[in-house]
Amino acid sequence: MLRLHDEKIRGIFDRTLTDSRKLFGRQWLPGQSIEEDEWSIELAKERSGGARPLKPGPGVRTALDNGYALLDRGDPVQAEQVLSGAIRKNSDSAPLYYARVMARGMSGNLKGADEDSLKAVALSREQSETLSQRALLMMQARRRGEAFAWADRALKSDPGDADALAIRGRVLWSDRGRYELALEDLKQAALISPERYRNLYQEAQKRFYGHRALSGLGKGDDKQALEDADRALASNAGDATAHMVRGAVFSRAGKVEEAIKETTLALKADSRSAEALLYRGMAMETLGQRGRALADFKRAADIDPVRFRRFYERLVQAQREGAPPLWSRKGGAVTASN
Repeated sequence: MLRLHDEKIRGIFDRTLTDSRKLFGRQWLPGQSIEEDEWSIELAKERSGGARPLKPGPGVRTALDNGYALLDRGDPVQAEQVLSGAIRKNSDSAPLYYARVMARGMSGNLKGADEDSLKAVALSREQSETLSQRALLMMQARRRGEAFAWADRALKSDPGDADALAIRGRVLWSDRGRYELALEDLKQAALISPERYRNLYQEAQKRFYGHRALSGLGKGDDKQALEDADRALASNAGDATAHMVRGAVFSRAGKVEEAIKETTLALKADSRSAEALLYRGMAMETLGQRGRALADFKRAADIDPVRFRRFYERLVQAQREGAPPLWSRKGGAVTASN
């Protein structure tokens, strides 16, 4: 029976975070991310008071104790050697493969960690701990669809697996825009393991209405988008996303002056909000202030050329040809002139 989430082993798992930056140059263990539009949390990084001596003798238990002791010291290479020696004699031990996933991951051998992870899953008969560990590995390898699937499998085995809940919540949030479901998963993760996931949940709470407002805007539901943006600003007056959404809604409704005010507030909170620059530029163009519109469109294009370069080039061409404003107010809404 695997007992891989007990306090002793989980403490070692956490204390390897700094050393595990060797993998991809960043952490791959739970709760941390450097990806855009995500958040990270602080985990315990303190090392134990002194290095524990290694135990003599054969056996799986001894190899595991020594392997985790070496990981605790920040020596994944020697830990892998110890665990590999034990695996040669005990090739059916899921805990040994589970531990070697961490050793190989810390030393940068992702291919080996991937292979060991699959082996641990099979040998453990898909116990939630090995499924959850594999989900973590897939998440850091940016194989996010697979991470979601493995986390979901882990939760079918153990609905209280905090790591799997956190992973599923993050993918639901960032990849699928299912903010309500994501928030519920993150809430449960925080309740089960507050020291690891409370900050993650609280950050999601802060962002919830702003992100849902953005989703509503994309779906064309301006009424819901505006309501959610207002809720976001009620708890955080400097929410750049919420101000940008309000600016976009006002722009589409023909409230050009209000759109400029809101997008300017968004840019004060986040000077690299290309969407805010786009909507402010459209509003400026509607008012006949083409020079200011060009400046905003150029900044947006510099930030995200794939999405916004075409808007800037179109406006440059209009300037060159002396064309009238590309957007105008008609019937209470801003529409393209041509």
